[in-house]
Amino acid sequence: MASSIDTNRILTQSFMTALAQAQGQWAKFCKLIDSTGVAQVTLGQGAFGGTMSTVSRTATANPSASDFFTFESDFAVAHKALVHTFPVQTRASEYAMEDLGVQLAGLVANELDAAAGALLSGLFAAAHPRAGAGAGEVGAGKKYIDTGLAFLAGEAGAGTQDNLITSALAEASLNTAIKLLLQYKSDRGVSLNLGQAGGLCLVVAPKNAQTAHELVVSALSGSDNASNFVKGLVSEIVVTNHLSDDDDWFLIDPKATPLAIAYDSPAVRLTTQTQGLLHDAVVECRLVACKAPYEPGIIGSNVA
Repeated sequence: MASSIDTNRILTQSFMTALAQAQGQWAKFCKLIDSTGVAQVTLGQGAFGGTMSTVSRTATANPSASDFFTFESDFAVAHKALVHTFPVQTRASEYAMEDLGVQLAGLVANELDAAAGALLSGLFAAAHPRAGAGAGEVGAGKKYIDTGLAFLAGEAGAGTQDNLITSALAEASLNTAIKLLLQYKSDRGVSLNLGQAGGLCLVVAPKNAQTAHELVVSALSGSDNASNFVKGLVSEIVVTNHLSDDDDWFLIDPKATPLAIAYDSPAVRLTTQTQGLLHDAVVECRLVACKAPYEPGIIGSNVA
């Protein structure tokens, strides 16, 4: 019979290998976090009970995060614990442990897919001019306007801004989004200088994958064959299935994203029940996302 240490090692190795291969969900999830600049807060095992205070302390020290974060019930991935119980004698087989690791990794991959969806839903929800809403600064004649169509039509007054537009992805609308980022100010009227150094991330659904590539990667502009203004500012394209509408898209400055996410890397551990006859293989996949009360750094397009 394999020792307890060997059993845990075999199970862990099998689990992590299978997780990396399970449609690449863990790798995709981490890439999504990196690309969109979400402030990462990785908690140690057992520390998740103090998630809120831990994220708050870490976020204030992170230059890519806003100073304050608020947790919202509609933007949180519940902590998941998957438990598989089996007889002690099963541990004697390395093949059984390897197979168990593969099965558990498949379950966790589903959780990561849901987490990615929640993350992107929160990103898109953040692309709305709510900064200052509590002070009555949204609406006609206010600092922020709640309709991108009216903003683009020039109906907003001087000094008004908006981070939600309604145009389909195209050269003109992407240029508009970039310029809105460049002009964006804080609720106190201070220029934030977003996107001036490039490094922007464009998030689209599969329907717009080719359009995004042509807009960003081409050396020449499609409209006049001049130098492509967008290419030097947008450095990454993220294609995802999680947008609620195939036509929706958004542009993010990863250095000023309004979101943070706290997570424990998926892990598996083996414990023995008190009677000594059964093992519990426990897999934990715990993630919580939060957003800042102000939402600079993101321009979204909600296409009808």
